[in-house]
Amino acid sequence: FGSRRWRTSRSTWAFGPMLVIDWTRERRRILLPLMVLRPFPATDLTGADAVALLDTGSSISGITRRLAAQLGLAGLGKRPLRSAQGEGQVERYAFRIGLVADEAGLAKPSFPFVFDEVIGIELANAFEFNALLGMDILGQCEFSMTRQGGCRLAFG
Repeated sequence: FGSRRWRTSRSTWAFGPMLVIDWTRERRRILLPLMVLRPFPATDLTGADAVALLDTGSSISGITRRLAAQLGLAGLGKRPLRSAQGEGQVERYAFRIGLVADEAGLAKPSFPFVFDEVIGIELANAFEFNALLGMDILGQCEFSMTRQGGCRLAFG
């Protein structure tokens, strides 16, 4: 492991081995279990378990109204959104996404890797998933998939 500070930023970047999640996807969609956490305080790792649809065609992530209510998240106001289904107004929420790497070889218990706060959209309640992982999060990861259905997400 190491760290580096960019001359133009006050942030310090840590680098080392990336954390990895390996799983087998469904035939027609890619679903991933994850955690949705409140946006603050940053030290609070309590959240709600969720199942997210990975969507590389979406620039932003989202959660259902039910999940937002479960976490006690306040809406940030509606904004226009253009999607494959058309254009409309959607509520926005601030939240964080937590991913837990495969536990093989990790000390127990393992803590989630928590991404910085995002401003995401409200999803229509669906039966199969209650979150959407868009490119605001996926763009910080390395994702690969095999024809046989094997998926790998590396992050950290």
